[in-house]
Amino acid sequence: MKNIAIIVGNGKSREQLELGNLVGKGTIYGCNALYRDFDGYDYLVAIDERMINEIKTTEKRLTGQAIFPPEQERWEETTGRRNNAGMVAMREAIRRGADTLYCLGFDFILAGDDSISNVYKDSKNYEPHTQSNMSDNYNRIKYLEWFAMQYPDVKFVFVIPDNGQVKPIDGENLVGMPISTFIEKTK
Repeated sequence: MKNIAIIVGNGKSREQLELGNLVGKGTIYGCNALYRDFDGYDYLVAIDERMINEIKTTEKRLTGQAIFPPEQERWEETTGRRNNAGMVAMREAIRRGADTLYCLGFDFILAGDDSISNVYKDSKNYEPHTQSNMSDNYNRIKYLEWFAMQYPDVKFVFVIPDNGQVKPIDGENLVGMPISTFIEKTK
């Protein structure tokens, strides 16, 4: 039996989806500032202290449970580099029994400038010094490959733009799905 989780990252590719249509299709794990403009998440994951503080002090009512992992879980196990909220959300979903993860807005897997896009660019806690760059993507992909190998029974489905070019990624349980197919699947 599938236990579906939808992990909502903040890459611009997710703007092609109406997130409200995903409510009830699986457990939704949102990342960081998602709460600013979407209330349908079940869990909201943040690892950066400034973002955590924003979430804790917002006057907006949170609709799901916030997850702020302990400091030692905010780092990549293999490299010691700072992790990202999307990867931590994947781990949290797996811990809660998910065996199929639909990952939206994980644009670091895309080729070209779109790979560093973010829907919250230049807003509070998303200033230029916090933004990822092209060289970050290689390390993120390598960590993703390692992470997926730790969970061979979990299927990681990355929802990508219909015409999107994906960087080479190695993993038997890592697959891509065009946004149009995902929209049809979740109707």
